[in-house]
Parts: sequence; C-alpha cells; structure tokens
Amino acid sequence: MVAWRRACKIACGCVGIVCAVFAVLLFVAIIRAATLEDLDYQEAAIAPGPVEDLPEWYLEGLPRLMARALSIPTVARAKGDVNTKELIIFHDFLRESFPSVYNATYITAETINNYSLLYTIQGSDANLQPYLLMSHMDVVPVVAEEWRHDPFGGHILPDPSTGEEYIWGRGAIDDKLGVMAIMMALNYLAMTDFQPSRSFYVAFGHDEEVNGLDGAGEIAKVLGSRGVKQVEFVLDEGMPVLVDVIKGVEAPVATIGVAEKGYMNVEIEVEGEGGHSSMPPLHSAVSRLASAIVNLETNPQPSMFGRGPEADMLTYLAPKASWPYKLFFANLWLFKPVLERVMSSSRDTNAVLRTTTSTTIVRAGIKENVVPVTAHANINHRTHPAQTEEDVLEYDRATINDPAIKMRVKDSYPPSPVSPYGPEVAPWRLITAAVHHHFPGSVTVPGLMVGYTDTGKYLHLSQHVYRFIPVTLNKELIATIHSHNERISTTAVKSATAFFHHIILSANRVTPGLYTPPGHRSGEL
Repeated sequence: MVAWRRACKIACGCVGIVCAVFAVLLFVAIIRAATLEDLDYQEAAIAPGPVEDLPEWYLEGLPRLMARALSIPTVARAKGDVNTKELIIFHDFLRESFPSVYNATYITAETINNYSLLYTIQGSDANLQPYLLMSHMDVVPVVAEEWRHDPFGGHILPDPSTGEEYIWGRGAIDDKLGVMAIMMALNYLAMTDFQPSRSFYVAFGHDEEVNGLDGAGEIAKVLGSRGVKQVEFVLDEGMPVLVDVIKGVEAPVATIGVAEKGYMNVEIEVEGEGGHSSMPPLHSAVSRLASAIVNLETNPQPSMFGRGPEADMLTYLAPKASWPYKLFFANLWLFKPVLERVMSSSRDTNAVLRTTTSTTIVRAGIKENVVPVTAHANINHRTHPAQTEEDVLEYDRATINDPAIKMRVKDSYPPSPVSPYGPEVAPWRLITAAVHHHFPGSVTVPGLMVGYTDTGKYLHLSQHVYRFIPVTLNKELIATIHSHNERISTTAVKSATAFFHHIILSANRVTPGLYTPPGHRSGEL
C-alpha cells in the first residue's frame, strides 16, 4: 500500500510538472500573440512616386471587351486537341481590340508555334533586366446543360441579389482575365506614349490546360534561342484574393504562389488467376489491387508542414487573425501538431500539407462472368516541394506492402523550387505593393499552388517566380473554376487591369538590381 501511495505521488508530481510546463508555454504563447506587431509589407521603396490611376473613360469599355473574349471558345481538350480555328479568331480579336499595342514601334508581336503569342516590349535601358508577364488563352471544356447561361454567350448580367453586373463565360477567371487585363493595361500605356526604360515580355500560351508543351514550352525555347538567360521575375496566374474563405481572418487574403506542386502518374498493376466467375480464385487480381488502393488512401503521404510555404502563410496571417486563431498562427512552435491535424481533416487545406494521392482510373475485366487476370489503376500524385519523386514512390511501395503489385511511373514533372519572399525581397515587394494599392485592407501571404501552371516552362529564367490572379473571390466563385457558371464582375475586370498597369509602371521605375537575398522562412518573423 505504501509503495502504491508513493507511486501515485510520483505520478501526480509528474503530471503537475507537465501541467506547469504547459501552463508556462501557453502563457508565453498568449503573450506573444497578444503583443504581435502588425507586419508591414507596404513597398514604398519599390514603387517610387505615385502611380496614376487609369481614367474612368477607359475603364468603362473594358467589360464589353472581356465579354467578347469569353464568347470565343478556345477550348483545349487534350494534348494536341485544341480548337485551333477559334484560337486564330481570338488572335484577330486581340489585334482588332488593342491596335495601340500592335502599332507601337517598341512592341513586337509574334505568333509562336502557330497559336501562342509573345510580345516583346523593348525598353531604352539595356542595363535593366527584363521581366515576364504570363497568362493563357485556352480554356477547359464545358457541359453547357449545367450552366445557367450560355458559357460562350458573352453575357453581362446583373446579380439578382446584389445588382452587381457579372460577365459569364468559360475562362472568366481561368484565365482570359489575365490575358485581357494585361492587354488592356498595355494598350492604354501604348495609347499614352508610354516610353519604357525596362524591357519586358508578355507570353500567352495556347495549351496550358493540357500541359503547355506546345505553347509556353515553345515560347521558352524561342526566348532561349535569343539569348534570354535571366529575367527579374515571372508573374503568372495563380491564387486570388480570398474573402470569407480562411477561418479566423476577416481581412481579404491575397495568396501569392511562391511554389507549385509537381505531378506524377503512377500505374499499379497486379496479375492473378483468371477463370470462370462461378469458381473464383481465393485472391483475385481485382481484390489485391483494391487492397493496394485502400492502403494508399488510408495511409496518406506524410505531412510536410513547415518544409514549404504553408507554415509562413499562417505566420503572415497571425497579425490579422482573430482569437483563438491568432494564438495558434503566431505560435507554430507549440501548436504545429494541432494545426496539422485540423488542416489534414479538410480536402482544401490537406492539399497544401502533403503530396496528395488520387486514384483516377481503374481497369479490370472484359465480361461479367470472367475473372480478370490483370487489374490496373492510375495513381495521380501532386508532389509537395519538400519531396522527390523517389520519396513518393518509396512511401507508396511500403504502404502497399505487396510484392505482387508492379509500379511504373507513366509521366511526371517535379515540383518547383520555392521562390524567395518576404519584406526584403524586391520582386515580392513590387507585386505586393500593387496588391495593397488595388485591394486595400488585404494581407499578402506566400502560398503553395496545388494545381499546374505554365510557369514550369520558365523556371530556368528566374528564381523569382510568382503566381497570382488579381481578383477577389469567395467560396461560391472559386467553385466555378473548371466547373459550371464561371463568371467575373465588371468591377473585377477593371481592378485587374489597374493592377497590371501598376505592375508595369512600378517595374519600369525601379533602379537596377531587383535581385535580393532569399526571404523569410518559417519561424523567422
């Protein structure tokens, strides 16, 4: 009995010590969160002088041009299967709509590989390194019956509840907005005798939705053949300004993609006994394949939280977050396991934590009463920047744990490097300065692109590669991307144009040497 009491005292003492330590750590975390200073990412030094706003008379005509752009069905269905006729029509539309771009003596417009477009804007100062603005002209297919309005009708219609006008059509967000906003901004500058000091390129691919090899891939080759080895920064489509999407943050969140996941298709195959279905084998090929798929789904790839930009995203959000989110975001050193568990429970946030695993195609069997001899499945991985292809395959093999399962990588491309970001990184500050000007009250954060963009074709040109689409979206509008009822407000078209106008003027005014050391990593703020 004495020994039992002594053991209980020791146990209670240990529990008390643990509780005391946790109480101290929690107190420190609360103090840290309560005294967290607002992180300031205003970029006055990168955007010297005022940037004049676009005049209202010019902005008024932009929504009608956007509607016309969306009425041209530049659909890409598969590699090599793009609507080339409509792409040519779209080229003609751009030439007709933006004559000042095509007539400017310092702008060269070229068609690359028959259907992509490259514009070279020649600056007067050869000491200033150029930069690259990107977008793509192709759009994904539609199921017209699922749309409330014709996806290629070019309709501008008021929202029944708010009265705000929206332009309906496939590509309204992804990504004719980028094409049109860049061209609208460039056309105005050409109209007003803008004389650039810094050269820059504008590249519009025609097959981004089906891997971009024939579009952006060929443009990259052309630039390389002309001796373009490095540019200051690359800015392409990416994530938007999010409103009412991130829990605990009321401010709009401008998520700028500083990295992009890789892509890998793995075929898994198993052979087994065939025969008549009335006398099935004890372990068929289908059942072994099914077991492998279940193992992969129930044992996801490990979390990479803190090894990519996702941790810094929360750190940047901490000053704007409400309690108790501020406590968690500001103290990842203490609450990382909690946040990992919470984020892993949602498909949206889980995708930024780890390499995702999706079974997209399963094939087996030819007849109802014949047991298949072989069964196949395609496993699609989106690879986190902190993992290699071999890391992912090794984990898959261990998870499946069946030597009979054959694995083969069908195709892949690696994740991108993480571009520098933070207050001391000049290209980051230039972009975020424009964000803060045109989306006032927003907080800029680094993010991880879980989808694919054409930036992968240009990674050799710059360490500063960013992915951002200058438009405010809520959950409802985000859900329309690659789905039905895609649309964008007329106000958003105007603000996106103003954003690129700001970027071009700001980049033109910056003195030589935009390059700076790498930015903040997690925990340094």
